[in-house]
Amino acid sequence: MSTVPSQHSAPDSYDYEFELASLVQDTAPRMFAVVVEYAVGTEDADAVVVAWGHAHEGGRTEVVGTHGRRWSLTSPDLVTRFFPPAEGCSPRLVWLAPDAAREAA
Repeated sequence: MSTVPSQHSAPDSYDYEFELASLVQDTAPRMFAVVVEYAVGTEDADAVVVAWGHAHEGGRTEVVGTHGRRWSLTSPDLVTRFFPPAEGCSPRLVWLAPDAAREAA
C-alpha cells in the first residue's frame, strides 16, 4: 500500500542564524569566578574575587588571576590549590549561570 504525501508537507525553512546561535551557545565554555571567602557564617562574612576562569568541554580550563597570573589546568577544581585555605578564609568556585549572563548583557 502506498501513501500519498500531503499537499502541505513543505519542509520547514532552515534558520541559519538560529542554528549558528545554538551552536555557539552549546559549545561555549562555562565561566566561573574563584572567590576567597572570609568569616563565613558570621555577620562579618565577606568575599573577594581572585580569578576568573573558563571551563571547556573535556575539562580543559583557563584561569586568569585578578593580578594577571595565568593557569592552564585539566579541571576547574584544581585552581583552588593555588589559593590555599587559611584561618578564617577559604577559596571556592562560583559558576556564572548562562541565563544570568545573557540577561545582564
